[in-house]
Amino acid sequence: MTHPLVHRVRDAGVVGAGGAGFPTHVKIDNAVEILIANGTECDPLLRADQNLMARHPREILQGLKLVQEATGAKRTILALKRDYEAALAALKKAGAAKDSIELHLGDSVYPAGDEFVLVYELTGRKIPEAGLPLDVDCLVHNVTTLYQIAQADQGKPVTERYVTVSGEVSEPKTVIAPIGTPIADLLEAAGGLRQPAWQRAADPSALLDEHCIVVGGPMMGKLAPGLDAPVLKTTSGILFLPAQNSVARYLGRPTGSWVRRGRSTCDQCRDCTDLCPRFLLGHNLQPHEVMRSINYGLTEQPDIITAAVLCCECRLCEAFACPLELSPMAYYVSLKKALKEAGWTNDRHHRTQFDPHPMREFRHVPTKRLIARLGLTEYDQRGAPLDDRPLRPKTVHIPLQQHIGAPAEPTVSVGEKVEVGALIGRIPEGKLGANVHASISGVVRQATPEAIEIEAK
Repeated sequence: MTHPLVHRVRDAGVVGAGGAGFPTHVKIDNAVEILIANGTECDPLLRADQNLMARHPREILQGLKLVQEATGAKRTILALKRDYEAALAALKKAGAAKDSIELHLGDSVYPAGDEFVLVYELTGRKIPEAGLPLDVDCLVHNVTTLYQIAQADQGKPVTERYVTVSGEVSEPKTVIAPIGTPIADLLEAAGGLRQPAWQRAADPSALLDEHCIVVGGPMMGKLAPGLDAPVLKTTSGILFLPAQNSVARYLGRPTGSWVRRGRSTCDQCRDCTDLCPRFLLGHNLQPHEVMRSINYGLTEQPDIITAAVLCCECRLCEAFACPLELSPMAYYVSLKKALKEAGWTNDRHHRTQFDPHPMREFRHVPTKRLIARLGLTEYDQRGAPLDDRPLRPKTVHIPLQQHIGAPAEPTVSVGEKVEVGALIGRIPEGKLGANVHASISGVVRQATPEAIEIEAK
Protein backbone atom coordinates (compact mmCIF):
# COMPACT_ATOMS: atom_id res chain seq x y z
CA MET A 1 0.00 0.00 0.00
CA THR A 2 1.34 3.44 -0.97
CA HIS A 3 2.34 5.58 1.99
CA PRO A 4 0.28 8.82 2.37
CA LEU A 5 3.46 10.90 2.17
CA VAL A 6 3.94 9.78 -1.43
CA HIS A 7 0.60 11.36 -2.39
CA ARG A 8 1.37 14.60 -0.53
CA VAL A 9 4.78 14.92 -2.17
CA ARG A 10 3.25 14.18 -5.58
CA ASP A 11 0.58 16.82 -5.07
CA ALA A 12 3.20 19.38 -3.99
CA GLY A 13 5.34 18.92 -7.12
CA VAL A 14 8.57 18.09 -5.29
CA VAL A 15 11.50 17.09 -7.52
CA GLY A 16 15.20 16.47 -6.89
CA ALA A 17 16.43 19.95 -5.97
CA GLY A 18 20.09 19.00 -6.27
CA GLY A 19 19.88 19.40 -10.03
CA ALA A 20 18.62 16.08 -11.39
CA GLY A 21 14.93 16.99 -11.07
CA PHE A 22 13.67 13.42 -10.74
CA PRO A 23 10.07 13.38 -9.36
CA THR A 24 10.49 12.78 -5.63
CA HIS A 25 7.21 10.95 -5.08
CA VAL A 26 8.53 8.13 -7.26
CA LYS A 27 11.81 7.89 -5.33
CA ILE A 28 10.23 7.69 -1.88
CA ASP A 29 7.77 5.02 -2.99
CA ASN A 30 10.44 2.38 -2.32
CA ALA A 31 11.53 0.34 0.67
CA VAL A 32 15.22 0.85 1.48
CA GLU A 33 17.65 0.00 4.24
CA ILE A 34 19.72 3.20 4.27
CA LEU A 35 18.51 6.77 3.80
CA ILE A 36 21.05 9.52 3.08
CA ALA A 37 20.50 13.29 3.26
CA ASN A 38 22.96 15.03 0.94
CA GLY A 39 24.05 18.40 2.32
CA THR A 40 27.54 18.44 0.82
CA GLU A 41 26.81 21.00 -1.92
CA CYS A 42 30.04 20.12 -3.68
CA ASP A 43 29.96 22.57 -6.62
CA PRO A 44 32.13 25.61 -5.75
CA LEU A 45 30.62 29.00 -4.79
CA LEU A 46 27.15 27.61 -4.00
CA ARG A 47 25.76 28.41 -0.55
CA ALA A 48 22.03 27.71 -0.92
CA ASP A 49 21.96 24.36 0.89
CA GLN A 50 24.29 25.61 3.62
CA ASN A 51 22.08 28.62 4.29
CA LEU A 52 18.94 26.47 4.22
CA MET A 53 20.41 24.02 6.76
CA ALA A 54 21.38 26.91 9.04
CA ARG A 55 17.96 28.57 8.71
CA HIS A 56 15.58 25.57 8.64
CA PRO A 57 17.33 22.64 10.35
CA ARG A 58 14.16 21.35 12.04
CA GLU A 59 12.22 21.19 8.79
CA ILE A 60 15.07 19.31 7.09
CA LEU A 61 15.27 16.80 9.94
CA GLN A 62 11.49 16.47 9.86
CA GLY A 63 11.61 15.73 6.13
CA LEU A 64 14.28 13.12 6.80
CA LYS A 65 12.17 11.45 9.46
CA LEU A 66 9.11 11.46 7.20
CA VAL A 67 11.00 9.73 4.40
CA GLN A 68 12.53 7.30 6.90
CA GLU A 69 9.04 6.32 8.00
CA ALA A 70 7.72 6.05 4.44
CA THR A 71 10.62 3.91 3.20
CA GLY A 72 11.18 1.87 6.36
CA ALA A 73 14.87 2.80 6.39
CA LYS A 74 16.76 1.22 9.29
CA ARG A 75 19.67 3.63 9.10
CA THR A 76 19.55 7.38 8.38
CA ILE A 77 22.61 9.53 7.66
CA LEU A 78 22.89 13.29 7.15
CA ALA A 79 26.08 14.18 5.28
CA LEU A 80 27.67 17.61 5.10
CA LYS A 81 31.17 19.08 5.08
CA ARG A 82 32.92 19.68 8.37
CA ASP A 83 33.60 23.33 7.45
CA TYR A 84 29.87 24.13 7.23
CA GLU A 85 30.05 25.42 10.80
CA ALA A 86 26.81 27.43 10.96
CA ALA A 87 24.78 24.65 9.36
CA LEU A 88 26.35 22.02 11.62
CA ALA A 89 25.64 24.03 14.77
CA ALA A 90 22.02 24.58 13.76
CA LEU A 91 21.46 20.93 12.89
CA LYS A 92 22.94 19.75 16.17
CA LYS A 93 20.80 22.20 18.12
CA ALA A 94 17.74 20.93 16.25
CA GLY A 95 18.48 17.34 17.21
CA ALA A 96 20.73 15.91 14.51
CA ALA A 97 22.97 13.09 15.77
CA LYS A 98 20.00 12.11 17.92
CA ASP A 99 16.77 10.24 17.22
CA SER A 100 18.72 7.64 15.19
CA ILE A 101 20.00 10.24 12.68
CA GLU A 102 23.74 9.91 12.12
CA LEU A 103 25.88 12.90 11.18
CA HIS A 104 28.69 12.38 8.68
CA LEU A 105 31.23 15.19 8.35
CA GLY A 106 33.28 14.98 5.20
CA ASP A 107 36.23 16.84 3.75
CA SER A 108 35.82 19.68 1.28
CA VAL A 109 36.69 17.80 -1.91
CA TYR A 110 35.15 17.55 -5.35
CA PRO A 111 32.80 15.85 -6.23
CA ALA A 112 31.85 14.86 -2.66
CA GLY A 113 28.12 15.16 -3.40
CA ASP A 114 28.08 12.65 -6.26
CA GLU A 115 25.66 9.83 -5.31
CA PHE A 116 28.09 7.05 -6.24
CA VAL A 117 30.85 8.68 -4.19
CA LEU A 118 28.59 9.54 -1.27
CA VAL A 119 27.09 6.06 -0.96
CA TYR A 120 30.52 4.44 -1.01
CA GLU A 121 32.01 6.89 1.50
CA LEU A 122 29.12 6.53 3.94
CA THR A 123 28.24 2.84 3.61
CA GLY A 124 31.07 1.07 1.80
CA ARG A 125 28.53 -0.14 -0.76
CA LYS A 126 29.40 0.10 -4.45
CA ILE A 127 26.62 1.15 -6.80
CA PRO A 128 26.82 -0.96 -9.99
CA GLU A 129 28.00 0.65 -13.19
CA ALA A 130 25.17 2.70 -14.71
CA GLY A 131 23.16 1.83 -11.61
CA LEU A 132 21.25 3.69 -8.89
CA PRO A 133 21.56 3.91 -5.09
CA LEU A 134 18.43 1.75 -4.95
CA ASP A 135 20.50 -1.09 -6.41
CA VAL A 136 22.39 -1.25 -3.11
CA ASP A 137 19.33 -0.61 -0.92
CA CYS A 138 20.08 3.11 -0.45
CA LEU A 139 18.17 6.29 -1.15
CA VAL A 140 19.79 9.74 -1.45
CA HIS A 141 17.94 13.07 -1.13
CA ASN A 142 19.26 16.61 -1.31
CA VAL A 143 18.56 18.62 1.86
CA THR A 144 16.49 21.17 -0.06
CA THR A 145 14.33 18.32 -1.31
CA LEU A 146 13.88 17.12 2.28
CA TYR A 147 12.85 20.63 3.35
CA GLN A 148 10.29 20.66 0.54
CA ILE A 149 9.04 17.22 1.61
CA ALA A 150 8.40 18.58 5.11
CA GLN A 151 6.55 21.49 3.54
CA ALA A 152 4.54 19.12 1.35
CA ASP A 153 3.48 17.17 4.42
CA GLN A 154 1.89 20.42 5.63
CA GLY A 155 0.11 20.90 2.32
CA LYS A 156 2.54 23.48 0.93
CA PRO A 157 3.60 23.02 -2.72
CA VAL A 158 6.97 24.00 -4.17
CA THR A 159 6.75 27.69 -5.08
CA GLU A 160 10.20 29.06 -4.21
CA ARG A 161 13.76 28.05 -3.51
CA TYR A 162 17.04 29.34 -2.11
CA VAL A 163 19.41 30.53 -4.87
CA THR A 164 23.01 31.74 -4.52
CA VAL A 165 23.85 34.83 -6.60
CA SER A 166 27.61 35.27 -6.87
CA GLY A 167 30.51 36.26 -9.07
CA GLU A 168 30.90 39.79 -10.44
CA VAL A 169 27.97 41.22 -8.49
CA SER A 170 28.09 44.07 -5.99
CA GLU A 171 26.55 42.10 -3.12
CA PRO A 172 26.90 38.31 -3.36
CA LYS A 173 24.05 36.69 -1.46
CA THR A 174 21.65 33.80 -1.25
CA VAL A 175 18.09 34.87 -2.01
CA ILE A 176 14.65 33.30 -1.71
CA ALA A 177 13.26 33.36 -5.24
CA PRO A 178 9.78 32.37 -6.45
CA ILE A 179 9.94 29.74 -9.19
CA GLY A 180 9.92 31.47 -12.57
CA THR A 181 11.65 34.66 -11.36
CA PRO A 182 13.78 36.11 -14.19
CA ILE A 183 17.52 36.16 -13.57
CA ALA A 184 17.42 39.94 -14.04
CA ASP A 185 15.58 40.24 -10.72
CA LEU A 186 18.27 38.21 -8.94
CA LEU A 187 20.97 40.45 -10.42
CA GLU A 188 19.11 43.51 -9.17
CA ALA A 189 18.76 41.96 -5.70
CA ALA A 190 22.54 41.46 -5.64
CA GLY A 191 23.19 45.13 -6.41
CA GLY A 192 23.92 44.66 -10.10
CA LEU A 193 27.31 44.00 -11.65
CA ARG A 194 30.42 45.49 -10.10
CA GLN A 195 31.75 48.39 -12.16
CA PRO A 196 33.72 51.62 -11.83
CA ALA A 197 31.78 54.82 -11.13
CA TRP A 198 32.38 56.19 -14.64
CA GLN A 199 30.97 53.02 -16.21
CA ARG A 200 27.96 53.13 -13.91
CA ALA A 201 27.22 56.63 -15.12
CA ALA A 202 27.65 55.71 -18.78
CA ASP A 203 25.89 52.50 -19.81
CA PRO A 204 25.43 49.85 -17.08
CA SER A 205 23.79 47.37 -19.47
CA ALA A 206 26.90 47.30 -21.67
CA LEU A 207 28.70 45.41 -18.93
CA LEU A 208 26.57 42.34 -19.62
CA ASP A 209 28.32 41.93 -22.98
CA GLU A 210 31.54 41.25 -21.06
CA HIS A 211 30.06 38.57 -18.78
CA CYS A 212 28.41 35.19 -18.96
CA ILE A 213 25.61 33.86 -16.78
CA VAL A 214 26.01 30.38 -15.31
CA VAL A 215 22.96 28.58 -13.97
CA GLY A 216 24.12 26.22 -11.21
CA GLY A 217 27.73 25.84 -10.14
CA PRO A 218 30.89 26.49 -12.16
CA MET A 219 31.52 22.77 -12.64
CA MET A 220 28.15 21.23 -13.49
CA GLY A 221 26.23 24.38 -14.38
CA LYS A 222 25.12 25.56 -17.82
CA LEU A 223 25.22 28.91 -19.58
CA ALA A 224 21.95 30.84 -19.43
CA PRO A 225 20.63 32.33 -22.69
CA GLY A 226 20.04 35.69 -21.02
CA LEU A 227 18.59 37.68 -18.14
CA ASP A 228 15.05 36.57 -19.01
CA ALA A 229 15.82 32.93 -18.16
CA PRO A 230 13.74 31.83 -15.14
CA VAL A 231 14.63 30.27 -11.81
CA LEU A 232 13.59 26.61 -11.82
CA LYS A 233 12.97 24.07 -9.06
CA THR A 234 16.48 22.77 -9.76
CA THR A 235 18.25 26.16 -9.78
CA SER A 236 20.74 26.35 -6.92
CA GLY A 237 22.91 29.22 -8.13
CA ILE A 238 23.29 32.05 -10.62
CA LEU A 239 26.88 33.12 -11.28
CA PHE A 240 27.95 36.20 -13.23
CA LEU A 241 31.48 35.60 -14.49
CA PRO A 242 33.81 37.57 -16.78
CA ALA A 243 33.76 36.29 -20.34
CA GLN A 244 37.50 35.61 -20.17
CA ASN A 245 37.21 33.43 -17.05
CA SER A 246 38.06 29.75 -17.66
CA VAL A 247 34.56 28.63 -16.62
CA ALA A 248 32.99 30.87 -19.26
CA ARG A 249 35.42 29.67 -21.90
CA TYR A 250 34.92 25.99 -21.09
CA LEU A 251 31.14 26.09 -20.87
CA GLY A 252 30.86 28.22 -24.00
CA ARG A 253 33.05 26.13 -26.29
CA PRO A 254 31.05 23.92 -28.71
CA THR A 255 31.40 20.16 -28.25
CA GLY A 256 32.75 19.74 -31.77
CA SER A 257 35.51 22.23 -31.09
CA TRP A 258 36.57 20.28 -28.00
CA VAL A 259 36.77 17.04 -29.98
CA ARG A 260 38.85 18.64 -32.76
CA ARG A 261 41.29 20.05 -30.20
CA GLY A 262 41.60 16.64 -28.56
CA ARG A 263 42.41 14.91 -31.82
CA SER A 264 45.23 17.30 -32.57
CA THR A 265 46.69 17.75 -29.08
CA CYS A 266 46.06 14.81 -26.67
CA ASP A 267 49.39 13.28 -25.63
CA GLN A 268 47.90 10.35 -23.64
CA CYS A 269 49.27 11.51 -20.29
CA ARG A 270 46.28 9.78 -18.56
CA ASP A 271 45.85 12.52 -15.93
CA CYS A 272 42.14 12.58 -16.82
CA THR A 273 41.84 8.89 -15.95
CA ASP A 274 43.90 9.09 -12.78
CA LEU A 275 41.52 11.70 -11.30
CA CYS A 276 38.24 10.43 -12.75
CA PRO A 277 35.83 9.77 -9.82
CA ARG A 278 34.20 6.83 -11.61
CA PHE A 279 37.53 5.21 -12.50
CA LEU A 280 38.71 5.61 -8.91
CA LEU A 281 35.57 3.85 -7.70
CA GLY A 282 36.48 0.91 -9.92
CA HIS A 283 34.23 1.49 -12.91
CA ASN A 284 35.53 0.44 -16.32
CA LEU A 285 35.92 4.03 -17.53
CA GLN A 286 39.30 5.31 -18.66
CA PRO A 287 39.00 8.72 -20.34
CA HIS A 288 42.42 8.68 -21.97
CA GLU A 289 41.61 5.37 -23.67
CA VAL A 290 38.30 6.72 -24.96
CA MET A 291 40.14 9.67 -26.52
CA ARG A 292 42.80 7.40 -28.02
CA SER A 293 40.21 5.05 -29.51
CA ILE A 294 38.27 7.87 -31.11
CA ASN A 295 41.33 9.81 -32.29
CA TYR A 296 42.87 6.82 -34.05
CA GLY A 297 39.74 4.97 -35.08
CA LEU A 298 40.51 1.96 -32.86
CA THR A 299 37.36 -0.16 -32.75
CA GLU A 300 38.79 -3.55 -31.71
CA GLN A 301 37.60 -2.94 -28.13
CA PRO A 302 34.14 -1.34 -28.44
CA ASP A 303 33.62 -1.52 -24.67
CA ILE A 304 36.21 1.23 -24.26
CA ILE A 305 34.12 3.56 -26.41
CA THR A 306 30.65 2.70 -25.12
CA ALA A 307 31.96 3.15 -21.55
CA ALA A 308 31.24 6.83 -22.19
CA VAL A 309 27.76 6.14 -20.77
CA LEU A 310 29.37 5.75 -17.33
CA CYS A 311 30.55 9.38 -17.26
CA CYS A 312 28.81 11.54 -14.64
CA GLU A 313 29.87 14.75 -16.45
CA CYS A 314 31.46 16.25 -13.33
CA ARG A 315 33.91 18.16 -15.61
CA LEU A 316 36.90 17.32 -13.44
CA CYS A 317 38.80 15.91 -16.43
CA GLU A 318 38.59 19.12 -18.46
CA ALA A 319 38.54 21.76 -15.71
CA PHE A 320 41.28 20.38 -13.46
CA ALA A 321 43.05 17.23 -14.66
CA CYS A 322 44.11 17.92 -18.24
CA PRO A 323 47.33 19.99 -18.50
CA LEU A 324 46.52 20.83 -22.14
CA GLU A 325 43.03 22.22 -21.50
CA LEU A 326 41.30 19.44 -23.42
CA SER A 327 37.94 17.89 -22.65
CA PRO A 328 37.54 14.12 -22.48
CA MET A 329 33.99 14.86 -21.30
CA ALA A 330 33.22 16.37 -24.70
CA TYR A 331 33.95 12.96 -26.21
CA TYR A 332 31.54 11.35 -23.77
CA VAL A 333 28.79 13.84 -24.53
CA SER A 334 29.23 13.28 -28.28
CA LEU A 335 29.30 9.51 -27.87
CA LYS A 336 26.22 9.44 -25.63
CA LYS A 337 24.31 11.44 -28.21
CA ALA A 338 25.46 9.19 -31.06
CA LEU A 339 24.62 6.01 -29.12
CA LYS A 340 21.17 7.32 -28.26
CA GLU A 341 20.46 8.30 -31.86
CA ALA A 342 21.59 4.85 -32.99
CA GLY A 343 19.17 3.19 -30.56
CA TRP A 344 22.02 1.50 -28.67
CA THR A 345 21.04 -0.39 -25.53
CA ASN A 346 23.48 -0.64 -22.65
CA ASP A 347 23.92 -4.38 -22.24
CA ARG A 348 27.63 -4.16 -21.42
CA HIS A 349 28.25 -1.77 -18.56
CA HIS A 350 26.47 -3.10 -15.49
CA ARG A 351 29.32 -4.64 -13.50
CA THR A 352 28.68 -5.23 -9.82
CA GLN A 353 32.02 -6.81 -8.95
CA PHE A 354 34.84 -4.27 -8.88
CA ASP A 355 37.21 -2.70 -6.37
CA PRO A 356 38.06 0.98 -5.86
CA HIS A 357 41.53 2.06 -6.92
CA PRO A 358 44.11 1.54 -4.12
CA MET A 359 45.21 5.19 -4.45
CA ARG A 360 41.69 6.60 -4.44
CA GLU A 361 41.84 8.31 -1.04
CA PHE A 362 45.04 10.11 -2.08
CA ARG A 363 43.57 11.50 -5.30
CA HIS A 364 40.72 13.55 -3.92
CA VAL A 365 40.68 17.06 -5.39
CA PRO A 366 40.49 19.73 -2.63
CA THR A 367 37.75 22.24 -3.37
CA LYS A 368 40.05 25.18 -2.62
CA ARG A 369 42.56 24.00 -5.20
CA LEU A 370 39.78 23.53 -7.73
CA ILE A 371 38.46 27.03 -7.02
CA ALA A 372 41.94 28.48 -7.54
CA ARG A 373 42.34 26.59 -10.82
CA LEU A 374 39.01 28.00 -12.02
CA GLY A 375 40.03 31.55 -11.11
CA LEU A 376 37.22 31.91 -8.58
CA THR A 377 39.09 32.43 -5.30
CA GLU A 378 38.00 36.05 -4.94
CA TYR A 379 34.32 35.15 -5.33
CA ASP A 380 34.61 32.27 -2.89
CA GLN A 381 36.12 34.54 -0.25
CA ARG A 382 33.28 37.04 -0.59
CA GLY A 383 30.74 34.38 0.44
CA ALA A 384 27.00 34.61 -0.15
CA PRO A 385 25.09 35.29 3.10
CA LEU A 386 21.36 34.74 3.23
CA ASP A 387 19.04 37.64 2.50
CA ASP A 388 15.76 36.26 3.84
CA ARG A 389 13.56 38.93 2.25
CA PRO A 390 11.59 37.06 -0.44
CA LEU A 391 11.92 38.51 -3.92
CA ARG A 392 8.73 39.96 -5.38
CA PRO A 393 8.98 39.73 -9.17
CA LYS A 394 6.45 41.59 -11.30
CA THR A 395 6.18 38.64 -13.66
CA VAL A 396 7.18 34.98 -13.45
CA HIS A 397 7.65 32.61 -16.38
CA ILE A 398 7.11 29.06 -15.12
CA PRO A 399 8.12 26.22 -17.47
CA LEU A 400 5.90 23.14 -17.29
CA GLN A 401 8.90 20.83 -17.53
CA GLN A 402 11.43 21.44 -14.78
CA HIS A 403 11.90 17.75 -14.13
CA ILE A 404 12.74 14.39 -15.65
CA GLY A 405 9.69 13.01 -17.44
CA ALA A 406 6.76 14.46 -19.37
CA PRO A 407 5.84 18.15 -19.16
CA ALA A 408 2.93 19.02 -16.92
CA GLU A 409 -0.34 19.83 -18.68
CA PRO A 410 -1.62 23.39 -18.14
CA THR A 411 -4.70 23.70 -15.92
CA VAL A 412 -5.20 27.48 -16.24
CA SER A 413 -6.00 29.82 -19.10
CA VAL A 414 -5.12 33.38 -20.08
CA GLY A 415 -6.88 35.99 -17.95
CA GLU A 416 -7.45 33.65 -15.02
CA LYS A 417 -6.60 34.91 -11.53
CA VAL A 418 -4.46 32.59 -9.41
CA GLU A 419 -3.12 32.60 -5.87
CA VAL A 420 0.29 31.45 -4.66
CA GLY A 421 0.31 27.66 -4.53
CA ALA A 422 -2.50 27.15 -7.04
CA LEU A 423 -2.05 24.17 -9.37
CA ILE A 424 -1.21 25.45 -12.87
CA GLY A 425 0.24 22.27 -14.39
CA ARG A 426 -0.82 18.66 -13.77
CA ILE A 427 1.08 15.39 -14.35
CA PRO A 428 -0.24 13.73 -17.54
CA GLU A 429 -2.24 10.60 -16.85
CA GLY A 430 -0.02 7.52 -16.59
CA LYS A 431 3.21 9.48 -17.18
CA LEU A 432 6.30 10.22 -15.10
CA GLY A 433 6.22 13.89 -14.18
CA ALA A 434 5.64 16.56 -11.56
CA ASN A 435 2.90 19.05 -10.76
CA VAL A 436 3.62 22.75 -11.16
CA HIS A 437 2.17 25.55 -9.02
CA ALA A 438 1.82 29.32 -9.14
CA SER A 439 4.72 30.98 -7.35
CA ILE A 440 3.04 34.39 -7.03
CA SER A 441 -0.53 35.66 -6.91
CA GLY A 442 -1.66 37.38 -10.07
CA VAL A 443 -3.20 37.06 -13.51
CA VAL A 444 -2.22 34.47 -16.12
CA ARG A 445 -0.83 36.36 -19.11
CA GLN A 446 0.38 33.36 -21.08
CA ALA A 447 -0.61 29.68 -21.02
CA THR A 448 1.01 27.31 -23.50
CA PRO A 449 2.02 23.63 -23.39
CA GLU A 450 5.52 24.88 -22.56
CA ALA A 451 5.02 27.49 -19.84
CA ILE A 452 2.69 29.62 -17.76
CA GLU A 453 3.37 33.33 -17.32
CA ILE A 454 1.82 35.16 -14.36
CA GLU A 455 1.76 38.91 -13.78
CA ALA A 456 1.64 39.97 -10.14
CA LYS A 457 -1.47 41.74 -8.90
